[in-house]
Amino acid sequence: MAILRAYSFECGNVMIPSADLSGSSVIGIAHTGSYGLRVGAGSNSYVRIPIEGSPANPSVSIWVYPVYGVDQLTRIKYLLNTGEYIELRWNSTSHTFDAYVDNALVEAGTVQVPLAGWFHCQFYLVVSDTGSIQVKIHGHESINYSGDTKPQAGTTGVEYVYLYGGAVGAYATTYDDIVIGTGGYLGDLRCVDMRPSADTAQDDWTPSAGDNYSTIDETSASDADYNETNVDAQADELELTGYDGATYTPVAATAWVRAREEAATGDSIKVGYNSNGTVDVTEDILSTAYDYHYHTNDENPDGPAAWDDAALEALLLRYESVIS
Repeated sequence: MAILRAYSFECGNVMIPSADLSGSSVIGIAHTGSYGLRVGAGSNSYVRIPIEGSPANPSVSIWVYPVYGVDQLTRIKYLLNTGEYIELRWNSTSHTFDAYVDNALVEAGTVQVPLAGWFHCQFYLVVSDTGSIQVKIHGHESINYSGDTKPQAGTTGVEYVYLYGGAVGAYATTYDDIVIGTGGYLGDLRCVDMRPSADTAQDDWTPSAGDNYSTIDETSASDADYNETNVDAQADELELTGYDGATYTPVAATAWVRAREEAATGDSIKVGYNSNGTVDVTEDILSTAYDYHYHTNDENPDGPAAWDDAALEALLLRYESVIS
């Protein structure tokens, strides 16, 4: 099992690029913290999240708060590289999530989900002529399908996971604690936010006002204040708020920033963290529009070893300029 990406919405923003969403908003309904991701504003509204590497064995762990009333509003769908979907679709008669391959029902779920209120869903897929779809609801097996999950010879993997909602108001669906990975069930996971709390001596970027950390620690996140640089290889490292090790056991850490370049010159940003002197980052190309950039590791790079409370307490957020 590997974890590729985790989403908390505690910054108060959607954190999904506009090209990958339709009808989404952050509201005060949350499973963990204060904010969840509501998907509404139309019967075909959705968000989609890219799955790095287009794996043939994707997995998602997600908490879902549905408000039903119209068939097939709440759905969780994997988009294959050849354009077909493998999905869980709400059944308004049986109150289950049922499995579909390219719009054909392959197995009905056996565990009912609530008509309103939070429930946990794990959705693991193996893409193959002899593939599988496995689903757990609140930790109980609901679907264990074995069969063809490869609609075309050229089907090799999954590019996106789609989360669907419904109409504004009564039929919106809220999602929280979204974790994407590969290789098996991910478990019942929570996404716990750690926000910038102090500068360190590594503070090359120039804040629009005040300290470097104070320009990016607000909720809801705002582009009105910021840190900037026009020099290559400049980095900030910021201290983070404490980790609640008494409640949670760490399995991965995701760092993220929201950034852009002022002119389309092909600049990039490196995003990640400094763990006890070991820098671990991902480089992403910037555009002239603000976008989110992420780095995830399910091992502490200082070792490497499993994450523990002490490592997270000492972890520093790091971002670095790559200017052409």
